[in-house]
Amino acid sequence: MTGSFLRFGTFAIGLLGLRGVELVAPHHPPTAPLKARWLINLGFGAVNGVIVALACASCYALSARSGFTAHLGLLRPLNLSTWVRIPLEILLLDLVTYLLHRAYHEVPLLWRLHVVHHSDLDLDVSSASRFHTGEVLLSSILKVGVVLVVGISPQGLVVFESVMLACAQFQHANIRLPGRLEAGLWWTVVPPAMHRIHHTPTREDTNSNYGTILTVWDWLLGTLRRRPPDPVASFGVETLRDPQALGIVRLLTLPFNPPT
Repeated sequence: MTGSFLRFGTFAIGLLGLRGVELVAPHHPPTAPLKARWLINLGFGAVNGVIVALACASCYALSARSGFTAHLGLLRPLNLSTWVRIPLEILLLDLVTYLLHRAYHEVPLLWRLHVVHHSDLDLDVSSASRFHTGEVLLSSILKVGVVLVVGISPQGLVVFESVMLACAQFQHANIRLPGRLEAGLWWTVVPPAMHRIHHTPTREDTNSNYGTILTVWDWLLGTLRRRPPDPVASFGVETLRDPQALGIVRLLTLPFNPPT
């Protein structure tokens, strides 16, 4: 329960705080109507938040039964201190998230789910909540398996989920950062400029910059893409350009009737 409250608190603070920055220092003018997008994006976020909370609760319950996980958890025999274990767990889960994100792009069946996220015609803090419920459910099931096999602690899982959520909101935010800060983030934590490239309609851009928290995985695994920003911001998918055709019903059925 504490984990759910922490995650909700992180979400609320990130949403309100980054929205305030977006209003004061936006990176680009709006490229699509805001009200309809926010209703859809936060609607998905509310439903998906329940699924993630249940998945984390399941991990908690199973991890608490030490007899069940003692021989499954690969990290457990190492007896690492909390200060070493939690950063290591975050690093491992961030790698798993990178690989899963990459799979959603490279496996056609998974892309049918993930395209809902990329169908957003603008990019702001609300975009971090725009995921098809099927994708969130599948990802949660896979992560539960990873948590049990690797032996991720309940504390490590809570910290990771909160950090991942905050980073996802940050990288989707429509904010303008000082040049030096943004340049430094390309070597550490995924900055908005890096993720904007990932959300352009060009497939070469979309199939790059998969990182969620750290940029290191894109650097090491050859998926980092750096280029000058577009003169006019453009986001979404080439075959889904009409805002009127991106209502909640269309998005829910999109995996079963993908764009051609």
